[in-house]
Amino acid sequence: ARIGRVKVKGPARVKRGKKATYRVKIKNTGNAKATGVRLKVKGRGVSFNTSVGKIGAGKTRTVRVKLKAGKAGKVKLTFKVTSKNAGGKTVKKKIRVKQ
Repeated sequence: ARIGRVKVKGPARVKRGKKATYRVKIKNTGNAKATGVRLKVKGRGVSFNTSVGKIGAGKTRTVRVKLKAGKAGKVKLTFKVTSKNAGGKTVKKKIRVKQ
């Protein structure tokens, strides 16, 4: 099992206090099932943590994440995917939070 690719799609501009939805595609490029997969998102004024569960060999799982930015300005979001047996991958995305 191996977390081979993580893609993040979502708005680059959001309003402070409003929820924005991001789609996180997690691909297991290995030939075994990835177990204990978790997704954590951190950034200035943003925190999110969820269990994704298992991802089959060669499969892709899409996770919808609703984030609420608490502080205005430029924010660098870090989407970190970890797994018990498949390693991990981190993707960074810059967004602008308006008042």
